[in-house]
Amino acid sequence: MSAFEDYLSVGYWMNDGQRLAVYKFFIKTKIPLYKAKANKLMNEKFLLESFANGEIAYSLHRGVASFKARKIGEADFDVERRSVKLSKVRRISIKRLVKFFAQAEVDVLRNYPIPHNTELEQRGYAMNVYPYYDLNYFSNGAGKARGLLMKIQSKDDVLLEKLLASNTK
Repeated sequence: MSAFEDYLSVGYWMNDGQRLAVYKFFIKTKIPLYKAKANKLMNEKFLLESFANGEIAYSLHRGVASFKARKIGEADFDVERRSVKLSKVRRISIKRLVKFFAQAEVDVLRNYPIPHNTELEQRGYAMNVYPYYDLNYFSNGAGKARGLLMKIQSKDDVLLEKLLASNTK
């Protein structure tokens, strides 16, 4: 079992640095998949995917992509969780969607991890106010310029190296 597969069952208990490392892992390893999904979403305006123990419904309406999530087996989706405004330039929109898909999967992993030996508690949907692709995340809402400085100064979690190493085996 790879390090990544281990993390599919511990989503509840990952700290923010670990979730950011998983997000970066997705960005580095799933770009072709995400680009294909972006093209499909832009053409069909709707996309349903399963990830970990959750389902994600992506939709595109008037240049804004959004997603809703639910636990596998539940009848209804939650409310819209995140959205991102797309560009009129398809290439830029695809770049934004790649980051958006990675964030959505991290959010779903956090809330609907694969069941493990430990009983999962019932609780509300948890997510960061600012997504990892927004510079406001790094400044905690104090502005994008400060966020850029903080992002440059930040160091990657050791988990990212561990995940990338386990992916090459």
